[in-house]
Amino acid sequence: LLQATIDHAERLTRAALQALPDGEWSFEDWIDDDGIDYGRPIRLFVSIRKRAGHMLVDWTGTSPQVKGAINNTLSFTKAASYTGVRSVLPPNIPNNEGVFRAIEVVCPPGTVGNAVPPAACAARGLTGFRMTDCMFGALAMMLPDRVKAAGDGGNTGISIGGYDQQRRPFVYVDFTCGAWGARPWADGLDGNSHMFANMASHSIEVTEAEHPISLLAYEFVADKAGAGKYRGGVPFRRDYRFNETEGVLQVRSDRRDHRPFGLYGGSPGAPSENYLNPASENRTLPGKFVMTVKKGDVFRHVLAGAGGWGDPLERDPQAVLWDVRNELLSAAKAAADYGVVVDTLRWVVDAGATAEQRARIAARRGWRVPPIVQRNDPSPAAGAAE
Repeated sequence: LLQATIDHAERLTRAALQALPDGEWSFEDWIDDDGIDYGRPIRLFVSIRKRAGHMLVDWTGTSPQVKGAINNTLSFTKAASYTGVRSVLPPNIPNNEGVFRAIEVVCPPGTVGNAVPPAACAARGLTGFRMTDCMFGALAMMLPDRVKAAGDGGNTGISIGGYDQQRRPFVYVDFTCGAWGARPWADGLDGNSHMFANMASHSIEVTEAEHPISLLAYEFVADKAGAGKYRGGVPFRRDYRFNETEGVLQVRSDRRDHRPFGLYGGSPGAPSENYLNPASENRTLPGKFVMTVKKGDVFRHVLAGAGGWGDPLERDPQAVLWDVRNELLSAAKAAADYGVVVDTLRWVVDAGATAEQRARIAARRGWRVPPIVQRNDPSPAAGAAE
């Protein structure tokens, strides 16, 4: 019976692949750095080749393994690849070995997607999440009406450890969950875990009851979601105050230099941010770091906004108004990104001013056919891991 179930899943998978267009599509994305060699981006490159009932997912061209602990295992790379393909297949196909028989995954040993000893892999989740987004980028060219834009880049890992006043050790770990990319039919999900992660952020009550940490803020951040006909998911920020005399803070975040991409005219999401003591010194911190903290220090993490999908000028003005009224979007950004002029005294859309503003934006932006991918990233060529 078990073997029959596996064989059945293989037949369904191959039939579903058979219905998809044949061809080859490739996509690249960049991790900002490994937390050791700052300013040295890490390339993720995937090629998808589909023929009849078989699909090859090839990661040849991905950067070599790095010093930092973000190297991926081959099993995780395969899981990210299967997740991407599985997302465009019918949901009634059982998840078992039969699915994997129809999907071949290749990743050269010694790369960040298939590390070999003595590479460090403890923080590999970041790379796995980003490989899933890379899969979506390639699949979006194959199936533009079925694939979402990039999410926030994967959950941020935040660890705080130290000793309390009785010299008892403690460790607090939080994986902050950001936002999903916009879909071809709907906005991205707000403040949600990466679809590959299946987890949730720590509750404030549990955190403060069990650890010497106070959560001073946990709220959505306006103007961070990528604009589009369907906007990207809105991210949030969390402010952590350390309440003991000594401790160590470790953070694994990304999507600061290389923002979550938008698709088919959608804008990229805004970058992530890290700050120490935002109400006083407001010191900017890198995306990945380890540092000592003292009593009263406040760490602020702002997740990246997710990418948008489709032309922002095609977004329903009433949806823009809803976002402005709910403080997910400022009136200024509504006019600049969507061409929607909101009267904030009466809370209505000024239809005449909106038509004029949208005409001005369309005339100056320089394209009629929307670009497939929008990134607004720095050039990764200089200093890239090769």
